[in-house]
Amino acid sequence: MNPGVLIGFLALLAFLAITTPTFRQVSTIQSLAQQVAINSIIAVGMTFVIITAGIDLSVGSMQGLVGVMTAVVLMNPSLYGHLGQKSIFVACLAGLACGTLIGFLNGAAVAWLRMQPFIVTLATMWIVRGMAEVITDGSPIGIADASQPYAAMRNDMLQHKFTWIAMGYAGPIPIAALIALCVVIAGHILLTRTVFGRHVYALGGNAEAARLSGVDVSKIRLGVYTISGALAGLAAIILMSKLNSGQPTVGQGYELYAIAAVVVGGTSLFGGSGSVAGSAIGALIIGVISIGLDLHGISSFWQLMIMGSIIFLAVLLDEFVRRRHG
Repeated sequence: MNPGVLIGFLALLAFLAITTPTFRQVSTIQSLAQQVAINSIIAVGMTFVIITAGIDLSVGSMQGLVGVMTAVVLMNPSLYGHLGQKSIFVACLAGLACGTLIGFLNGAAVAWLRMQPFIVTLATMWIVRGMAEVITDGSPIGIADASQPYAAMRNDMLQHKFTWIAMGYAGPIPIAALIALCVVIAGHILLTRTVFGRHVYALGGNAEAARLSGVDVSKIRLGVYTISGALAGLAAIILMSKLNSGQPTVGQGYELYAIAAVVVGGTSLFGGSGSVAGSAIGALIIGVISIGLDLHGISSFWQLMIMGSIIFLAVLLDEFVRRRHG
């Protein structure tokens, strides 16, 4: 990880702590941790993809479809009749399977059909969003009508049990933040301590040289997109838990926030370099800036411009560094 990213993050924290007393409150830090958790998880998967010089634009739309599929399974009266509260585990598995499958299909198109990642995932973004709309007819799936079987018990499960994933706490620490931390640690180990991780870097540095060195390029590409899909699915489950419903329209723009976190965290869009830890710090930087702007009463329109400027500068710096060392 680039030390400058960490230094910049700590400087940003110090600035807000000094200038904004509200930022120092425990409730603000907890809210920040919950908000950043989802983007951090998506950014970890995106890091693997971008290090291989790829891109995944479908992770935002997956928030809608995976959330819908999770809600459909969770609130199914027949399944609840057989499993009761265990429906939560089945619903989470269904959501993870859905995200993983989408990621696998993206990877298959890139690895086996030799299609451009941008085009593949752009198409998937629209297909997945459309599927979510078709399944729900554009309406959220959540609270069951009182006339339906097990309605009261299913609603209680949704509102008081399932929501623990996103809104629960282990002491003062949000559960969502702990999940994100585990994902970051696992992603860091996979990328830096395994043969798969070394091959990911090799592929991003020079795909042809990696192939000639014996790296199974297709397998690595398939793997990174599958990881991205699985983690996007995990993030979608947390988001659905937070919203208490599966909403087909959620997640719009999440792919851009994830890419921003990865780039701000020091991962090159040209591939071959980057780190999961850097991406996690990048997600924290974006989250801290966002909450800092909110605390200072900055208009949401200005916030979009500021975020866009940050991304532009990060990409410009990446280009400058690449040319200097190229």
